[in-house]
Amino acid sequence: FPGITEEERFSFANHINHVLGSDEDVQHFLPLNPENEELFAALGDGVILAKLINDSVPSTIDERVLVKNQNMNMFQKQQNLKLVINSSKGIGCKITNIRPEDIIEGKPHLILGMVWQIVKIGLIADINLQSHPELVRLLQPGEEMADLLKLTPEELLIRWVNYHLHQGGSERRIANFSGDIKDSVVYTILLHQISHGLCDKDALDIVDTTARAEAVLVNS
Repeated sequence: FPGITEEERFSFANHINHVLGSDEDVQHFLPLNPENEELFAALGDGVILAKLINDSVPSTIDERVLVKNQNMNMFQKQQNLKLVINSSKGIGCKITNIRPEDIIEGKPHLILGMVWQIVKIGLIADINLQSHPELVRLLQPGEEMADLLKLTPEELLIRWVNYHLHQGGSERRIANFSGDIKDSVVYTILLHQISHGLCDKDALDIVDTTARAEAVLVNS
C-alpha cells in the first residue's frame, strides 16, 4: 500500500463524514475529527467499514446481519470485521495478512490501506464507455474501440490522466495512483488542464512536497 501520511488520514476521515454523515447507525462516531487519530477507533467495530463497502458497491453486505450496538463485545466486533474483510475481498480489494484484531487494535497502515482500496473501487466504478462516451478520445494510434473496452476502470483513468498531461504539454506520465502522483505535480497539471486554466500551476514552483500538496488542495 502507499505510505500512510497525515494527508491520507485527513482525506479518508472527511470522505467518511461526507458519505455517511446522515447515516443514523454511525452518528455516535460522526463527524470524525480529521486532525487526530479517532478514525482508527471509529472503524474498530466494522460498521463504518461495512457501510463504506456498500457505498462503493451497493448491496454487497446485507446490513441486517451486522451487529450495530454501540457497546459491542469483542466477539461481536470480530463477527462484523470477518464479514467486512471477506466482503472487501469479494469486491476486488487485494487484502492479505489483515485480521479482525488488526482493525480492532487500530493499526494505521493496514486500516488505511484497506480503506483506500474500498474507496478507490467506488470512485472508479462508473468509469466506463457507456457512462462516459467521450472516453473514445483516449484511443491511441492503431487502436480500435474493442481495445479500449478491454481496459479496466483503473487503466482507463490512468490513460485519461496521461491524456490530459499530454494535452497540457507535460512530459510527465503515470502508471499508478500511488508513487507516481505523491509529489502532487500531476495533480497540479491536471487541475489546470481540466479547469481550462482556472486553477493555476503555481504549486509547481514549490519545492517542499507537503507545502505543494497543501497548495493543490487550496487551489482545487
